[in-house]
Amino acid sequence: MLSGLGAIGIGTLAGCLGSPNTDAEFSTGGDDEQYREAAASFLTTATLYKTPSCECCLEYTSYLEEATDADIEVVEVDDLAETKDEYNVPRDVESCHTMDAGEYFVEGHVPQEAIGKLAVEEPDVAGIALPNMPRGSPGMPGKKAEEFVIYAVSDDGSYDEFMTI
Repeated sequence: MLSGLGAIGIGTLAGCLGSPNTDAEFSTGGDDEQYREAAASFLTTATLYKTPSCECCLEYTSYLEEATDADIEVVEVDDLAETKDEYNVPRDVESCHTMDAGEYFVEGHVPQEAIGKLAVEEPDVAGIALPNMPRGSPGMPGKKAEEFVIYAVSDDGSYDEFMTI
């Protein structure tokens, strides 16, 4: 477990260097505009939990606030593992921050289109997650190099693919 958390910590430091991707729009192969609008309605308020040293989390917050007019509270925690345990985020889909979006959690640098799909479909899940810190995802530097697989996480901690962007 500690090695997995260490890898996230090292990835956080390495991944946060460079210019962040905060204005990108991502195609879902579906009704992207509907999903963007739904995300704006859904994220009226949210709380993002992060460690004090992670800057890409702030870039992600800026991305969501600008894209959706959300008012996201940022809470710095010393032990993010406790927060992830509270929301039952499986280790395999962890990223550098966890956001409480009311009925659901959103783990990692999830594009607004995926949050919008969550809002439109209202699935019976605990939340959605984009594992690690993919290059080119919202708040992360670089160009998108591969598809982003976003997972739906059930209350029991099991997860399945929710969508690919």
